[in-house]
Amino acid sequence: MREEVCLEIEENEIKINDDMKDHLKLVFSGSRINLLLGAGFSAHFLGLLDNNENAFECIKALNYTDANNNAKKQIFNSYLYWIFFRNCIHPISKDITSNANFDSLRNFGKIFYKILRERSNPVIERQLNIFTTNYDPILEIIFDSNRDFIYNDGFEGRIYPYFSTDHFSKSYYRQAIYSNKKTEVPSVNILKIHGSLTWCKNSDDNIIYSNYKDKIENFYNEHSSLFSIDTIQENIEEMLKNGDRLCTELGNYIESDSMDTMISDLNKYEAMMEDYKETFLIVNPTKEKFSSTLLDKNYHELLRIYSNELEKENSILLVNGFSFRDEHILEITRRSLINPSLKVIIFCYNRSSLDSIKSLFENSKNENISYVYLKEPQNLDLNRLNEILNCIFNK
Repeated sequence: MREEVCLEIEENEIKINDDMKDHLKLVFSGSRINLLLGAGFSAHFLGLLDNNENAFECIKALNYTDANNNAKKQIFNSYLYWIFFRNCIHPISKDITSNANFDSLRNFGKIFYKILRERSNPVIERQLNIFTTNYDPILEIIFDSNRDFIYNDGFEGRIYPYFSTDHFSKSYYRQAIYSNKKTEVPSVNILKIHGSLTWCKNSDDNIIYSNYKDKIENFYNEHSSLFSIDTIQENIEEMLKNGDRLCTELGNYIESDSMDTMISDLNKYEAMMEDYKETFLIVNPTKEKFSSTLLDKNYHELLRIYSNELEKENSILLVNGFSFRDEHILEITRRSLINPSLKVIIFCYNRSSLDSIKSLFENSKNENISYVYLKEPQNLDLNRLNEILNCIFNK
């Protein structure tokens, strides 16, 4: 496959030539399949980060000698976290399976079940690894809705499920009732590099499973009254749209008198931040990624698994909705390209994202990375991705 593949749409259908179909089918049938999914994969249900990470860095860089501005800086930082929580976490507490957009997610799961089920090579496992920086439970919900698939989210135990990266080294088999014949059952490992809303910490400093819906709603009900001043949220969200002047505008806002009346409630905002860090065991969109050594440890363990999978012979990595802003993941992916049998296919949302991602891999040596995108003005969303993947096994 060429380095860049620009697909066209005719009569609302993606046209893929037979040579490319045959190539992709061959790649899938004989490779260990890995997926890398980012925020774009969940964009139908959860908001994107946009400039949040830059805003957190801008606030951190502000140094004030007076107590009032420092207090407003902390409150402003709390607002940034709340906006992030409201846009990127809280919506998943609602039922998403009744949403019309969920059909595309369900179809995504069915496609990979079909790919694994039709595997005839006994050397290659019927297993799919999904690495994701998303902390939402959308992937678990997808594979819960497909009872033919076994999915492994790293938890073991029914009454008191606990998490360990060791739990990902499993395969599953079904034995016929009247014979000794065993057949491998298609399975998927869901490896959440940035943590998960289903994670919480027990008294022994281990990760155990938690009811994410109750956790999210309890946090919202406990703290939403602190952020009832809509004009402040609106002003902050407007500032987040400004890339070049973001830091200047945030600083000017803090130094104005817009938040003066809120200083007396500083302790409440500090308590909210402590509760946030205890409640959500996730990597936040800041440069200071880790609020606990437990999260740090699992982050690097999951990165090690990611690296090991890409180093295996005849592996394929499909990337969707991921910008490679995480430096650790980017560096591991770059390094893995020295594996001559690895194939990386990046599905780019549009031409702009293609140019951005391609610039990160300019020095790859083995020419084993390909980019797929749609001819403008079309965007390669999940429905279009499903169409491309379906073409692989069309008769």
